[in-house]
Amino acid sequence: MTPMQSKNLDFEPLTAAHADDLFSILTTPSVLAFIDPDGNPPTIEELRAEYAARASGPVVLTTPSEQWFNMAVRLKAPPSPAIGRLEATGYGEWGEVAYLFGEAWWGKGLAFESMLWWHDYLAAVVPGTEWWATVHPLNQKSIRLLRRLEYEEVDPTKRPTLHSYDPGDCCFVRSAHVAESTI
Repeated sequence: MTPMQSKNLDFEPLTAAHADDLFSILTTPSVLAFIDPDGNPPTIEELRAEYAARASGPVVLTTPSEQWFNMAVRLKAPPSPAIGRLEATGYGEWGEVAYLFGEAWWGKGLAFESMLWWHDYLAAVVPGTEWWATVHPLNQKSIRLLRRLEYEEVDPTKRPTLHSYDPGDCCFVRSAHVAESTI
């Protein structure tokens, strides 16, 4: 199994306790602009309930093979509060991934490092999976990151039913072959 750490980061299963660290990140206007352009952040209570539900796994499965994976991300030294989160939902041969980091950690290579680790982790627990990601078209940093991770942009009409897709999002896919060649 992949260690729960990378060079600069520690990863731990996301729980309701992480909501306190991540709430301020989620309510920052620069982050909110890409995840909820209407500017309706969750309350701290809603975020705790959401993270508790994520920790429990899916209640109603979209497919019989659905699996949830959610991690909080912390800086390794000095020990820090959570600075972001990683998400993945597997549906058998394909799945969706997402990441979210506070603005203070943008441009430092931490999302790239996290996603490299995330793909190694996912390849170990759900091998052979093709991973999809959606990105707001104005989020150029995330688009560049996905391309750096060897995701290919796909016409949104050629995507599977992605639960993270909002109309107008850019869609990207990383084949299982690419994912397995990096581990």
